Amino acid sequence: MLKKTAIKLFGGEDPESVLAKRIKIFVLIGIVLVVLNKLTLSRIGPLPNFEMIIPTLVVIGSFSLYCGGTKFWRGLTRYFGVVALVGVFLVDLCFWGFHPIYAFTWSGFIICWLLGLRKKLSMFGKFGSLLYHATLRAAVAILVFDIFTAFGWWMLTSPALTFSALSAVFLAQVPFTLYHFSSLIFVPPLVGLAKGLAKVPVQVPAAVGVRAGAMRREST
Repeated sequence: MLKKTAIKLFGGEDPESVLAKRIKIFVLIGIVLVVLNKLTLSRIGPLPNFEMIIPTLVVIGSFSLYCGGTKFWRGLTRYFGVVALVGVFLVDLCFWGFHPIYAFTWSGFIICWLLGLRKKLSMFGKFGSLLYHATLRAAVAILVFDIFTAFGWWMLTSPALTFSALSAVFLAQVPFTLYHFSSLIFVPPLVGLAKGLAKVPVQVPAAVGVRAGAMRREST
């Protein structure tokens, strides 16, 4: 019963179904990582802004993911970032309540996910190339996120919305952004996981030469 349910949810045993099954698991892992990060690293991490939400959103958003023909999984894969961030919203609201700055952090996360969607990468590409592009996108996303949220902080807290006040906020943000780049450490494991899951064994029939076949018949 459990096996039938699992096959129905994730797919069968042929290579195409196995690949689709693994990608489904990859997407679910991404959602779990984003939500768990919000509960742990983002609050008790060793460094300010040390988190894996942005790397996960960017890396998984960057890949072209095939989840089979099921409408539910196609939708979940397509809107992975939205589903993952709904978990972030709920954790924020349930544990810490609403704060005005969330309007910028939540929308900032969405911007990061959209940056990952700009150009799709193939899970079958070379690891070095995938790692380079994924790391670059994640770094850009972190920079954009920090600039955007610093601007939001200026809008919400500055007594005078002046250019000098905005400059002071951006200057104070620099150390936090440098710490934030430490989050790029999560990119290689995520890319490696994607590459590992894409290695699906495929049975290929072996060709037998005519002469070899004739020799076998003569020996019998």
